[in-house]
Amino acid sequence: MSVANQKKLGSGFGHGSTASEVVKGLDLSGKTAVVTGGYSGLGLETVRALLSIGAAVTVPARRPDAAREALGDLSGNITVAKLDLSDLNSTRRFAEDFVNAGLALDILINNAGIMACPETRVGNNWEAQFATNHLGHFVLTEGLMPALIKADAPRVVSLSSAAHKRSDILWDDPHFLDTPYEKWAAYGQAKTANALFAVGLQQRYDDGGLLAFSVHPGGIMTPLQRHLPNEEMVALGWTDADGNLTEVASKMFKTPEGGAATSVWCATSAQLTGHGGVYCEDCDVADLQTDDSPRFVHVAPWAVDDESADRLWHLTEQMLA
Repeated sequence: MSVANQKKLGSGFGHGSTASEVVKGLDLSGKTAVVTGGYSGLGLETVRALLSIGAAVTVPARRPDAAREALGDLSGNITVAKLDLSDLNSTRRFAEDFVNAGLALDILINNAGIMACPETRVGNNWEAQFATNHLGHFVLTEGLMPALIKADAPRVVSLSSAAHKRSDILWDDPHFLDTPYEKWAAYGQAKTANALFAVGLQQRYDDGGLLAFSVHPGGIMTPLQRHLPNEEMVALGWTDADGNLTEVASKMFKTPEGGAATSVWCATSAQLTGHGGVYCEDCDVADLQTDDSPRFVHVAPWAVDDESADRLWHLTEQMLA
């Protein structure tokens, strides 16, 4: 299903589009959204765009006080709540509280994440990137499902990355229990999992009118890079010795508002009706990767494969059991 659907729609937007441009003329009055990680970087700009068109937005945060401070200049109906995605009890409590409030949830944007961190164990000896980026959002989404299915046409947007090309799911050892930890393979696997989660979610809830998408927001300098020393970013070609973006990176990277554009487009665009499960970039459906694809665009077939999505869903349920 999803592999065949990976074809551009001709959205009218592109690499340089911003979140405010994508939502221009739209009205989400009476609609409710949840944006994880919605108080810094891409998430903050995503929240700003949704508030600007009338949505009521809840921002779950590991540090609620810091979130309230970061969101202090935004106007609109905004709520901050406690949530630590690496702690599944915390994740379940947030979902239960939201569902018990009786609200329908129109938009869930699973935006929060960690990247290329030192080896860290959480939960049941899980590798932290896979656990936080995938398992936490899996539990959150499933917990919020009663609120999502109350909405007329709910949408779930999962933040993936071009880094998914670094690794398929490491099916034999996803938590690096028997193989040496490699932070970029771990991050790539987690971002593949985010894309496959959208496919799996679409498989299971398509009949209920839900639409699920995964998103590559583009390269953006945000707090996501906090675990990377500048020397490593120099080696990647992102910055110079003084920490400034290189000429190549300046052309490739986006501002946070530009990075938020594809998430917001997936959450709101009528063009995506009937196209659930797809991986999107630059405010359009991404093309499927070929041997001629540039390094940082298009989607690897393993990240939108129906059988892999189903396999990951069952593997995830086994971990959580």
